[in-house]
Amino acid sequence: MYDVAVIGSGPGGYVAALRAAMRGAKTCCIEKDKLGGACLNVGCIPTKAMLYASSIYWRLHHLDKLGISVGKPQIDAGVFLNRSAAVVKGLRDGVAFLLKKRNVDVVTGRAKLAGNKKISVETSNGTDEIEARNIIVATGSRPIRPDFLPWESERLMTTDEATTADALPRSVLILGGGVIGCEFAAIYSELGIPTTIVEMLERLVPTLDKEISKAITAALQQRNVTIITGTRIESVAAGQRSVTAKVSNGNTVEAEKLLVAAGRKANSENLGLEELGVQLENGVIKVDDRCRTNVEGIYAIGDVAELRQYAHLASRMGIIAADNAAGHPASDDRTIVPIGVYTHPEIGCVGLSEEQAREKHKNVHVVRFNYSASGMARACDQTAGGVKLIADRELGAIYGAVVIGPHATDVIQEITLAMRNELTVEEIAHTIHPHPTFVEAVHEAAEGWMGLPLHTII
Repeated sequence: MYDVAVIGSGPGGYVAALRAAMRGAKTCCIEKDKLGGACLNVGCIPTKAMLYASSIYWRLHHLDKLGISVGKPQIDAGVFLNRSAAVVKGLRDGVAFLLKKRNVDVVTGRAKLAGNKKISVETSNGTDEIEARNIIVATGSRPIRPDFLPWESERLMTTDEATTADALPRSVLILGGGVIGCEFAAIYSELGIPTTIVEMLERLVPTLDKEISKAITAALQQRNVTIITGTRIESVAAGQRSVTAKVSNGNTVEAEKLLVAAGRKANSENLGLEELGVQLENGVIKVDDRCRTNVEGIYAIGDVAELRQYAHLASRMGIIAADNAAGHPASDDRTIVPIGVYTHPEIGCVGLSEEQAREKHKNVHVVRFNYSASGMARACDQTAGGVKLIADRELGAIYGAVVIGPHATDVIQEITLAMRNELTVEEIAHTIHPHPTFVEAVHEAAEGWMGLPLHTII
């Protein structure tokens, strides 16, 4: 009998298993595929490895004004893709090492809840039964595969195939202009691959602040990406060498590959949840601030239990669930969650967008500090973007923030910490920031909120 059994080993699952074991609980982690889940194997990690390399390749073509000449750079697709795979393997081996050192038993197989405190696991050797006092469901999500597409063709791919491919496409059409679609558009376009995005809503990354959409659109257009918004792909014909998509504006788009980035779906089917009476809503497991389901002893975390599908949120939920399962009460309302978009320029945001804040609050004041006025940004020749703070005009309570530019996903964390601890904009302004840095733009924006901007005119 285990104290805690975790189903899934993604950034939520393996973290939950480690935390439970560190709390003294006898723990096992059940994984049907590879340790690390989608994030490590076919998501966050390989895409960031690809984006890092593509950004360098892009900048090598634009170094003349820095006084650097490198000739004509060439891309070796095999080395490019193999490096990404090596990064993934190294981190996956690291997860295995940590689980072993924490005495977490790793079980390979497909798990299903089989009754009170019981899990049935289909392994290569048959079916095993595991008993556990507490069960944490961390089965993650998978790419949505729209039914109208010809999935039998090798011309179609999801992010799973794109991150594990052994060759780069000669041209690509991306269905979906959300975060994932835009990141892949950055990768392919920076490598010089003709790229088209079709997004059915009126702008890219439509769930985020409008300024983010404008920044990403401008950057991708600079990289020669064709962007078609407010338009649906109605049908796709797949041939031996290309795909042809008919779009709702009456035009057709042809490319060697179609990358489908239409969102992700929670892996909540065939787990035995309904049989045990676990509540779901549109396929997502309902949990409280302790990551408890409505059934005692069953917890759920990450993409299978949250509409916001972020690895860092899954990890936080894993810690909360594991602490509770191991007898250490903990809770988190999960209201303040930073978001990263790893296009170039990079994006970080947290809290409400400007549009959301103005709808919800009456006394909203927005201040900006652009990187064109930043010493560090000018020194690094990366002046696109800046910091936007969204706050109460009188009280200084921070409703949200947007950072666009280098290290944005690092810079946003200062504002996330401030919001988490209910600090005001004025308290940020009174904090000494190092110079020259990109993060001092947060301080400059805060000074602007006080009406005392030093390096910009409001």
